[in-house]
Amino acid sequence: MSAAGPLGPAGNNVRRNVRRLREERRWGYRHVEERLAQLGRPIPALGLSAIDAGERHVDVDDLVALAAVFGLGVEELLQPPADCRTCHGAPPAGFMCLECETSSLPARTAMARRNA
Repeated sequence: MSAAGPLGPAGNNVRRNVRRLREERRWGYRHVEERLAQLGRPIPALGLSAIDAGERHVDVDDLVALAAVFGLGVEELLQPPADCRTCHGAPPAGFMCLECETSSLPARTAMARRNA
């Protein structure tokens, strides 16, 4: 876990999607590292491994670069993973999948965040 705390649902979606896309293409960490460096947003292989493990948060600039590397839009990396064997990326309303951590729970309102 990073110093910033555990990943939230969007971070977990990105982590799982990046891993899935990398494995589908049979790309190693070094290959992704080289492609990111060509885009001017280097992430070392160790950092990519930490993303896979949920130990490194992906910031917005990383997200944009990773989407470009895989030829996708940012929104596609943020989508729940459809490959989850339990919920297929869509848990029932009001629940969170314990396998992939995708949530259909309502987002906390600004008022609730202020009162927390």
